[in-house]
Amino acid sequence: MISNERMFSFISKNHKKSGDTWNPLGGKCLHSCRYCWVEKLKSKFPATKAKYSGAPRIVQTGFAEIKIFTKEDFVFVCDCTDLFGHWVPTALIQQIFEAIKASPAKFLLLTKNPQRYQELISIGIPIPLNCVLGCTVESDISHLLNGQPESERLKIMRELSMMGYPVMLSIEPVMKFSPVVFPLLIALVKPKFVACGYDNYGNNLPEPTLNETTVLIELLEKSGIVVHKKSIRKAWFEKQTGEAV
Repeated sequence: MISNERMFSFISKNHKKSGDTWNPLGGKCLHSCRYCWVEKLKSKFPATKAKYSGAPRIVQTGFAEIKIFTKEDFVFVCDCTDLFGHWVPTALIQQIFEAIKASPAKFLLLTKNPQRYQELISIGIPIPLNCVLGCTVESDISHLLNGQPESERLKIMRELSMMGYPVMLSIEPVMKFSPVVFPLLIALVKPKFVACGYDNYGNNLPEPTLNETTVLIELLEKSGIVVHKKSIRKAWFEKQTGEAV
């Protein structure tokens, strides 16, 4: 099944049609990913630009918004920035963790810097038990060099999984990968589930062919991993030429 939703399908929609999110952190994301959709939003909406510019900071309205969530909800935390970016002060993460711990809902964390998970744990800041630890891994090859190298992210997520933390991987936007190595590295992580999809914003990224992505998904599913399919389509160069190059 092909899905073109921006939001993850497993995120609850009890309060927002596009999927429940909680965004208590403001400030500019310093990953500066080439494919960042938030930068496009900032160019259109002044309020979004104001919120996601400048230094990292708590947006106090977020602490009121979290109160709407119930035990039925699975909420995506900070879908417009990286809560675990190297530039985010630990004190801010702690404040957000405290609010999460007080909520009956379940929360998805997502980062390109999973080393921060380990750093927090090592200094005695436990990750709330009602969280799934997510990590974006567009490939096993470093194409854009935003955040930690993808191979290192996979290694750390495997370590966290072995420690007993519930983890997931977001392969979005999927980029050209090693057809043998990448599915093996994902399987070694033993994620609770995976999300996979192509870029939605016409950035002409180094994409795998549709067949390569289809085979990847099939291999993961055969290994027992639940795969949530997002925008699954032909690579941009396949659509232009009618064949892979």
